[in-house]
Amino acid sequence: MLLQFQKGDIVRHLGLLDLQRTMQRALRRSNLPVAYSKGFNPHMVMSFASALSSGIAGDAELLDVSLCGETTEEECLAAMNRVLPPALQASRVRLVDDRFPKVSASLRTARYRITLRGGETKRIVDDVPAFLAQEEIMALRKTKKNETMVNIRPMIHELTAQAGEQEDTAVLTARVSFVEQATLKPDLLMDALCTHAQAGLPRCEIRRTQLLGDVGGQPVALIDM
Repeated sequence: MLLQFQKGDIVRHLGLLDLQRTMQRALRRSNLPVAYSKGFNPHMVMSFASALSSGIAGDAELLDVSLCGETTEEECLAAMNRVLPPALQASRVRLVDDRFPKVSASLRTARYRITLRGGETKRIVDDVPAFLAQEEIMALRKTKKNETMVNIRPMIHELTAQAGEQEDTAVLTARVSFVEQATLKPDLLMDALCTHAQAGLPRCEIRRTQLLGDVGGQPVALIDM
């Protein structure tokens, strides 16, 4: 079962382990035929397509769950939404064959909506074309082990910006690489854009709107792969 669900604003600070425990409890209460691993300490066979950083909401997060009995997509969706809180409601279920590859292996890009409030938002919006015109955009990427200067330009597949409905607001839409060797996080993208625009970083509300694979060079929603 591929379960597409939201991570609403009210639970955006929920960490991965807490989210994992919440989904495990929901699956137990749903009475769906969830498969368990073999061995001394059996556990549910489930995994997220991609961990979502704390503080970021998501519209179409994806959970991969192994089942061991017959059911339907409609039954799965209804059973999960009966036990999930409103901020984690599921929007879609797809049942796939056991031979279907893990969705995390098919993930290539992610789409984000970044809402900017206050500060020099107009200056940032106006700078986007010049920012994208660069052949190379060097940025400092930090990991648990080290800090490395990397060229993030090949990781930016789409970036558009427009003024928001309210004064001193703007909305950026970005599609960025999301593979192990080249993942671009939205906060690093914003740091690089603001540096280029010579503007201070405004208050940002980041939302991941879609997880995408690739079919024939075209982005495709991960659940439809």
